[in-house]
Amino acid sequence: DGGRRAMMARSRSRDDVGGGPRPRGGFEDSEQGKGKGKGKGKGKAGEGPEEEAAPKEEPTFEPSGLLGLEDNSKNGIALKFIVPAEARMPTMKWRIYIFAKQQEKPKIVHIHRMMGILFGKDRRVADVPTDHPTCSKQHAVLHHRLTSTGQVKPYIMDLESVNGTFLNGERLKPARYYELRERDVLKFGMSTREFVLLHAGSANHIAIDPSKLRSDSE
Repeated sequence: DGGRRAMMARSRSRDDVGGGPRPRGGFEDSEQGKGKGKGKGKGKAGEGPEEEAAPKEEPTFEPSGLLGLEDNSKNGIALKFIVPAEARMPTMKWRIYIFAKQQEKPKIVHIHRMMGILFGKDRRVADVPTDHPTCSKQHAVLHHRLTSTGQVKPYIMDLESVNGTFLNGERLKPARYYELRERDVLKFGMSTREFVLLHAGSANHIAIDPSKLRSDSE
């Protein structure tokens, strides 16, 4: 009997170690874990059919980064934003196709090579110049941000421009981050130039038909 009790005690001690299975994902006890469990996440690329697309996240009404601009400059010019703490280099090869009326082929900007992209007409600081009189010097900024699901997604924020930033024809509220998705179209001020978001998975080896990407107004 004494030997049997000793064996049972050792078995219980092994069962108690770790307190049960650990949750998957690696976000336990962190701020990023607050949003998990809401909806189904997407698996890795190539693992089965893609599930129905989840709705876009609502605009972020957290502090936008327009404050605390001390020591935040480029080429000696103060920037109208700060890089958010959750900014990351993107895991997907995002591109922006820029369409202009006088050009048959779009200009391609490989935005996956940068954590943030500033749009505006001040070429001393702008990563993507907008070159239109109705655009502000620092018009809008795009950041790749780590979400609560562990994915890195592109977000756009209007930098309190005079004539606005437009996402798929709708004017955005300033100083708020809005999630971007593939084939979203951005326009700045009264410019007719369109900035279409695509990633390498859909754009590689595919002939881009400008008529299918431009809005009806073009």
